[in-house]
Amino acid sequence: MKLDDVFEQTHRLPTIPKIVQELIDSFNDDSVDIGRIAQKIALDQVITAKVLRLANSVHFGATRRIGTVQEAVVVLGFNTVRTLVIASGITGAFIATPGFDRKRFWQRSLIVASDARWLATQARIPPEMAFTCGILHNIGEMLIHVVSPDIASKLDRCLQEGGNLQALASDGIDFDYTSAGVELVRRWNFPGAIVDALRFQHAPTEQIPPDPLSAILNLAIRMRDCANEAAALEEVLAGIPDALLTLARLERGSLQEALPELLSLRGALDELVN
Repeated sequence: MKLDDVFEQTHRLPTIPKIVQELIDSFNDDSVDIGRIAQKIALDQVITAKVLRLANSVHFGATRRIGTVQEAVVVLGFNTVRTLVIASGITGAFIATPGFDRKRFWQRSLIVASDARWLATQARIPPEMAFTCGILHNIGEMLIHVVSPDIASKLDRCLQEGGNLQALASDGIDFDYTSAGVELVRRWNFPGAIVDALRFQHAPTEQIPPDPLSAILNLAIRMRDCANEAAALEEVLAGIPDALLTLARLERGSLQEALPELLSLRGALDELVN
């Protein structure tokens, strides 16, 4: 199967709500009418309920109780609300697939999103862009499991065996989960910076990602599978190349001191997968 074959199966491809697509498009629109967008979000009761629960969570640090989408925009800002709506829409866009643990998949993605947002805040890089990268970073895995479970089984086996892409090629598969996700996000019209961050998310130790956002995502993925203990994260940080931290605009010592804050934010986004 070729990557083009995946996207020709239009009946199986995920569809996202119109308001979510409009918000994705707004990344490239400096003249977006925020009031009109907020009114449209409020018309979708499911997304609105999720957004308000998240807006009032510790993760987004609201200074008072938020009761409407319009209040969320005022208190948290449009960029944060846009991120919450996009995340809510995407997590709800994929159908359940037998044998695939959808909830665990999104929980792992949310850890990356949460950590990426926190890292970006430390680095003074737009945190909502980093959060969105985290939500999307492994979307290709979900896509292939939905569209072609047989191919997904081969890709999973390839990963378990250390990522032997030559073996995939011998089976006629010219893509992996990362390239499938990059193509989906490109077709959904996300900004080039997000597409590129996904493309370079797994840069090996000896290869440094090409920009700060890619570096932040790379770091968040490295931190994902640590136990929720500062000691485990400190061990990961100790092994991260200085050049990667420099590109991400981060300092190792400061990060180590602030790890308890990062850990306190993990798990505050479970509403997205419940």
